[in-house]
Amino acid sequence: MPRIREDWFEAEQLIRAAQDGDLPLVQRLASEGFDVNLMDELGKSALHYAVEGEHYKLVQWLLEHHANVNLHDEDMIGETALSLAALRDYPELVELLLTNGADPDITGWMQQTARTRAHWRKDPDGVKIAALIEKYKPTKPNPGSRPQRR
Repeated sequence: MPRIREDWFEAEQLIRAAQDGDLPLVQRLASEGFDVNLMDELGKSALHYAVEGEHYKLVQWLLEHHANVNLHDEDMIGETALSLAALRDYPELVELLLTNGADPDITGWMQQTARTRAHWRKDPDGVKIAALIEKYKPTKPNPGSRPQRR
């Protein structure tokens, strides 16, 4: 799909509805054929905005209706929804994304991942988020590393 669309304002209605947390409007627009995976000029989709707005039920609905949980704009070094959620104080939202296949190791801005963002947080929600990531997607050992001596 081309990055610049002449009908961008029309096409991005679902994204704007997600920004507002308007689940009934998102549902109606999706039923009319609007793409739940369309990204705007900032490289964000409805799922990204629903996560940023902490609209749990909307995130859940989008995932149930084929929103790509790992969608990110590689050309713009865009973030995944999980990377954005890792910065928030809503561990339940992180768990919802992880149980729907979110990959915490996709790099985004400044080569950061959801895992590294959560790891650096020391507040209670950040610690919970880091533990959830490790629970659902454990860190893989580096195949090039040597076992530690005891």
